[in-house]
Amino acid sequence: MQRAAPGILIGGVLGSVVRWGLLEVGTPSLTPSQVVLLVNGIGAFLLGGVIARYPVRHDPRRLASGVGFCGGLTTFSGLAVDLAGRLDAGELASSTGLAVAHLVVGVTGFLAARRIAA
Repeated sequence: MQRAAPGILIGGVLGSVVRWGLLEVGTPSLTPSQVVLLVNGIGAFLLGGVIARYPVRHDPRRLASGVGFCGGLTTFSGLAVDLAGRLDAGELASSTGLAVAHLVVGVTGFLAARRIAA
């Protein structure tokens, strides 16, 4: 398991930098909420492919790309902050829509990639 730590670390750094780049500079036409949905959807899609390609749970490639890169790319905390802000502002409909969108995009992407990669 310790052999996988460097790969997870490198994957996590790369995924986090990609997310940061998209949030800060790479998507000027999208709102931060849309970028978080985009990175979470992409991350879920990639994770579906990773798990299909590397089915053994402790495979270092699965850990580096799944736990590392996909984990660094995606952000539940970003979603939570966005949802909390909307709920605090009394925006129940947009909060619900955002939460549902993340679930639909994430699960659909994951299942599609798993099927494609199988």
